[in-house]
Amino acid sequence: MHSNNKKRWQKRLDELPDKLTEYQNETQLSNQPKKPTREEKRQALVERLIQEAMDEGKFDNLPGKGKPLQFKENPYTEPGQAWAYGLLKRNGLAPAWIELDKEIRHELAQLRRHLRSLWQKRQENLISEDAWQQSAARMAEPIAELNKKIDRLNLIVPVLSAQRNRVQLENELHHVTQPDTE
Repeated sequence: MHSNNKKRWQKRLDELPDKLTEYQNETQLSNQPKKPTREEKRQALVERLIQEAMDEGKFDNLPGKGKPLQFKENPYTEPGQAWAYGLLKRNGLAPAWIELDKEIRHELAQLRRHLRSLWQKRQENLISEDAWQQSAARMAEPIAELNKKIDRLNLIVPVLSAQRNRVQLENELHHVTQPDTE
């Protein structure tokens, strides 16, 4: 058994000079400028033709210029999902995660308006510092409820980029009381 290991290591050592030569050749080849592929040539041609057309003003008088594009279908949805989303849309509905996200955004906007209103009253000395502190502390419960909804949303959204961060009372208070530090 020990003899087999020794033979294997000897073989690897014998092959080492060839492997080093191969590695050096690959490194030298990779340092040489790469020949563009057919696809890269095609992309360069298309980009050049588009730029020439733009320079000649061929895109200046297109219908709908300056207006947002209207996409009837989302090219990133799977066919089954596209059908289901279309059915929901035609009936004035949306997937549950979209409805929940709308609800979260609405409640967060209300919470922020309320905090700004309280802070404005505090700045104008319409409420005392104690009243401000108590009102701000009472926001912990609505934020906790909002965070439960955010947690539920984060479990059902189909893509990670649609997830939301949890709301922190300290951050919200900081944004209201120190708006210029952002």
